[in-house]
Amino acid sequence: MKIIQTETNIGLVRKKNEDVSLAITHPKDDKIHLLLVADGMGGKEHGDVASRYTARTIEKWFNARSPKTLSNLDKTEDQLYDLVDKISTDIIKKLGKEVSGTTLSLALVTDKKTLLLNVGDSRIYEYKKKKLIQLTEDDSDVWYFYKYGLVSKDDLRFFFNNNIITACVGLSDDICDIKTEIIDNDYDMLLLFSDGVTDLVTDKRIKKIIESTDKKKILSKIIEEAVYIDQNFHIPLRLRRKKLSKYIIPFHGRDNASGSIYIK
Repeated sequence: MKIIQTETNIGLVRKKNEDVSLAITHPKDDKIHLLLVADGMGGKEHGDVASRYTARTIEKWFNARSPKTLSNLDKTEDQLYDLVDKISTDIIKKLGKEVSGTTLSLALVTDKKTLLLNVGDSRIYEYKKKKLIQLTEDDSDVWYFYKYGLVSKDDLRFFFNNNIITACVGLSDDICDIKTEIIDNDYDMLLLFSDGVTDLVTDKRIKKIIESTDKKKILSKIIEEAVYIDQNFHIPLRLRRKKLSKYIIPFHGRDNASGSIYIK
């Protein structure tokens, strides 16, 4: 039985939820699904406006397309790229430059293939053959520390500038760096998360939850971990010795936490 779910939580600190998440099935074809997480930029004004506009525009586009059109992923990839680029331009026109932006992680699931799109540091994972694999790279100030082997991925959560992103939808014309990829549907599940989840719940812990929790409760359990459970983090000695940056200890519920999940 397929499971397609979404959940978002305001967290324990923020005054409003600037995340939007979707997990929907096409109205005319139950084999086609859209998963989406958009994390409005908390350091800018109207992050919630940017994320909601982005999600609603893509949802409307998805529902208006025929299943046959969407299933041609080579053409859909180009169309979706252009749509997201236009959304970014619209946000700038409506709200002004350097005013508002949002991350965007998106998965369009068809019968045999899945189209992925990512801008920013929200993440897309697949779980297959008992392995959890991150399919996207974070557009962030600190990702290259991990990419080039200076620190582990788990260490990124301790950098004080971990929340600074280098690409987004909106804000400025030159930073909407859209990345797309088409993958086979050989996974057991897809998971999309805002950084309010992945800053607090490690990949190892997400994998453990997947493997020890009823499928219908996996997403809720992961969101619960991010918001309500103290992870007992401490800055590792290996990181303090490198002195690459200022460091902080992330605390539960400090951000909006959102996710979408598709389980075959």
